[in-house]
Amino acid sequence: AGGGVMGLSTAFHLTKFIAPERITVVEPDPTYARSATALSWASIREQFSLPENIKLSQHSIKFINDIDQILGSPGNPVNINFKNGSYLFLATEETAPTLAENIAVQRAAGVKVNTYTGPELHEKYPYMNTEDIVLASDVSKNEGWFDPWLLLSAFKDKVRELGVEVVKGRVTSFGEDAASVEVSNSAGTQSTYNYGQFVNATGIHASFTNELLNSVLPLDKRFTLPVTPQKRQTFTIAVRDGPRNVPLLLCPLGTVIRSEGPNYIVQHSDGTFETDPEKLEDFGEVDDTIFTDNIWENLAYRMPIFEATKVLSGWVGYYEYNTLDQNALIGPHPTATNHFNINGFSGHGIQQSPAAGRCLAEMMVGVEPLIDLSRFSLQRVVDNAPYRERNIL
Repeated sequence: AGGGVMGLSTAFHLTKFIAPERITVVEPDPTYARSATALSWASIREQFSLPENIKLSQHSIKFINDIDQILGSPGNPVNINFKNGSYLFLATEETAPTLAENIAVQRAAGVKVNTYTGPELHEKYPYMNTEDIVLASDVSKNEGWFDPWLLLSAFKDKVRELGVEVVKGRVTSFGEDAASVEVSNSAGTQSTYNYGQFVNATGIHASFTNELLNSVLPLDKRFTLPVTPQKRQTFTIAVRDGPRNVPLLLCPLGTVIRSEGPNYIVQHSDGTFETDPEKLEDFGEVDDTIFTDNIWENLAYRMPIFEATKVLSGWVGYYEYNTLDQNALIGPHPTATNHFNINGFSGHGIQQSPAAGRCLAEMMVGVEPLIDLSRFSLQRVVDNAPYRERNIL
């Protein structure tokens, strides 16, 4: 269940092992108007603190570089408008030891990281206030951003071409045997689907789907999925004579910015979580006070030229936020062994979706996964053993 990029990537990779007509993808909104995928920044990076996340992104970058050969077909070439860019991580005297540890992990995984002192960084980015910066890092390749809608469409077109059934509808209940689901469409028509294996790839709705499963499981088999929708607001802004090619930069207090064509996009999270599934059907209006009260000052501190900024537009989206450790939950359900999860990527899902979908498909058919993701298993939730990613934006 879930026809966003995680569900479609898993379905695509499953076609390598089983007949496509045996695979069904259930998606309530084929327009993806309220999809976390379509509303994301669609940025990809190698600069993580955990080897698993680095490897997921490295394999996904290779997939993106070869995407036309993988998802394209005669008369239907695929180009997701990938633009090379870099994340820029900054550290003060207090946080420099952590960044240095992360850089060591990245280099051990083959990432070609560039490092800078504060004065060196100011020389590269003269518009940036670096007086409090002790250490910074970026890369020269294998990071950047792309069009999320084009990636989503490419996966969807390919699985349909291969013969996968894509159904418009929402899972509303599980059968008592946890081997069937009821799917309701917009007209209220109910259909029953029997399955041998079920994948929860429902993104920001993942916990609600999990609770439907819990309702048919014995009390001692129930499992709480620690994934909650976290609200994010993005603004497109303009600055007269602003710098070109601003890297994806984390400013103070959770504000993130990067160039977008001649302008910039900037995002902020106030830590708000949504627990009512009905409210996720309408994300609501952009709150302009988030920019004036939370973002503006942060930007101007790091880049004083952004003191004079014009807001052009904005939108609201959500992360599927793993409250345990902000890392992926991928693999078999702890007790319902014919159920699998691919949730909780906490903002880096779309960039890792090609490799994550492949790894889950391989787990489902008993093939050794491309990447050992055993430390991302759901068992760590049962054991209350967080495995934290420190480079979360």
